Amino acid sequence: MKSILFLLVTILIAANVFGKPVRYDAKAWRAVQTYDLATLSKNLDAHVRELVAVKFNFRGKDIHHMKPDWYESSIWAPIPDQPGKFAHVSVMVAKRDLAAFKSIATDSSGVEATFYGRVEHDVQPNFTFLRLVGRNANIDAAGNATVTW
Repeated sequence: MKSILFLLVTILIAANVFGKPVRYDAKAWRAVQTYDLATLSKNLDAHVRELVAVKFNFRGKDIHHMKPDWYESSIWAPIPDQPGKFAHVSVMVAKRDLAAFKSIATDSSGVEATFYGRVEHDVQPNFTFLRLVGRNANIDAAGNATVTW
C-alpha cells in the first residue's frame, strides 16, 4: 500500500513539475544578466546558481544522454575580434525540451539567439554547465517571468 501511494505521489509531483513552464518571481527575474557566450565561457564557475541569459549562434551536433531525463550538449558563438575562433558552454537539456533544442541550427551561420538558464555545478564529476530552461520570457504586470521554449 505504501509503495502504491509513494508511486502515485511521485507521478503527481513529476506531472506538476515537468509539465509546466518555468516561473520566476520579479526579484529573481530582475537579477538576470545577459552575457555573450565568449564572456560567460571564460568564467562560468563564478556564476554558479545564477539565472542568466546568454546569446549564442548555434548548438553542438553531439547530444549525449547523461541521466534518465537529461541530455548534455553545447552552445557556440564566434569570439568577437578573433575570426575563425568560437566560444562554447556545455548545457544540460531536460528530456521534455529536447525536441525544441534539436530545432536549433548546428552550423556556424546560425542567427544569434538568447537562451535562459541556470549555471549549475555537478560535484561528482566536477562539471559546470548551463541548465537550459527556455528561449522565450513572458513578463506579467508584477514583473514575474514565465520562461518557455
